[in-house]
Amino acid sequence: MHAEEKGQITVEAVLILGFFLMIFIGVTVPMTFNARYTSLDTTVLADAKYATEQIASAANTVVVDGSRRTIDVYIPGYRGGSVRMATRICTDGNYLNTTVGIMHPRSGYNTTVIEAYNFSARLYGGGWSLTAPSGKNYILEDQGRRYTLVIEYKSINSTTSNSKEPAGLTCNTKIETIMSTI
Repeated sequence: MHAEEKGQITVEAVLILGFFLMIFIGVTVPMTFNARYTSLDTTVLADAKYATEQIASAANTVVVDGSRRTIDVYIPGYRGGSVRMATRICTDGNYLNTTVGIMHPRSGYNTTVIEAYNFSARLYGGGWSLTAPSGKNYILEDQGRRYTLVIEYKSINSTTSNSKEPAGLTCNTKIETIMSTI
């Protein structure tokens, strides 16, 4: 009788341990995937803000006609599963404006959420223009890569082309429209 009780305690301990292990796995695995996308959002936003500051800082060192500066800048973006993140950089002449669009499914619903985040950096002197190789007045990146920018007085020119730029968009196009076309 005494040996049977000892075995009973072991079976109960294994069942209790298994129960806690199932709860632990059932809670932490979904949280891990959610945390991955949240940290990815933060990374893309930080990279976009840094790119904006880096371009504006380089542009603000080109202060006389005839001077020139070339920089390499990482412009973030992401495409994976149902999550897409795109960065658009353009200028209104006085500010370098960056918009990051993040499109992801809404948990528990059959809808998609588009979030937009904006950053600006002052360009000294006014009258600045930005040109992509396609002739567009903005840079749009949705996969994340390095761009070579040639900065001349009052002009920022990208020498890196993005083959995925949709037609018919401008610097003033809403990010929601852009996210639905890329």
